[in-house]
Amino acid sequence: MSEILQAIEAFARCRTPQEVGLVVRNVLSAYGLTTYAIGGMPPPSDPNPTPFTFHNWPAEWSEAYLREGYGDVDPIPRAAMISAMPFTMAEMQDGQVGLTIGPESDAYFAAARSLGRGAALIVPIHGPFGYHGIAVFAGPTLSISPATRAGLHLLAIYAHNRMLELYAGGSHTTEPQLTPREIEVLRHARNGLSDDAVAAQTGITVRTVRFHFENARKRLGAKTRAEALLLAANHHLLGA
Repeated sequence: MSEILQAIEAFARCRTPQEVGLVVRNVLSAYGLTTYAIGGMPPPSDPNPTPFTFHNWPAEWSEAYLREGYGDVDPIPRAAMISAMPFTMAEMQDGQVGLTIGPESDAYFAAARSLGRGAALIVPIHGPFGYHGIAVFAGPTLSISPATRAGLHLLAIYAHNRMLELYAGGSHTTEPQLTPREIEVLRHARNGLSDDAVAAQTGITVRTVRFHFENARKRLGAKTRAEALLLAANHHLLGA
């Protein structure tokens, strides 16, 4: 628990959301948790994170999520909207959150397990004026005491609020906000390649190319693809 309290104190010294994420990751590693996602609640059935979203999940997960249509069967956003308290993925699957999960979600859970994200603590964050956020701390297994669970609940709230504060202050324009795959897709588009050509060049589907482009557009705060390319170039994200 002491490391959680020390992390909360460290958040005040962080100057970017990415620094907050690094502190969170270091704390989670002590509990066997490897990935996190913190941000605004995404719309139902939409795999694209909201503009305010920070995570360290692998690119394979984002691509599988889109390719297999997991947004249609992912129960976590729905469960987080009806729960005020943290819950684990196992509790959600057992119906303890008040959500009935059918067999259509089996492939989603299997994919999460295959990528080392089969267990998770999900923390709903409900703010003023109808705001809904979420923090997900995931790993291959999860075994924590009630006291640690309460500590991670507190960590999630403080990390979310500090990230949001820094994001609103303009730090969302820093380079780490785009993933390597998003940068790769934008770079190919900047060089004049069509979505089909980018897909062939990168070995992913056209749908996945469009997912990464749309995600990058949201992260950059751009209204159009052309504006996203311009902003990415202005922030020196695309290289020569």
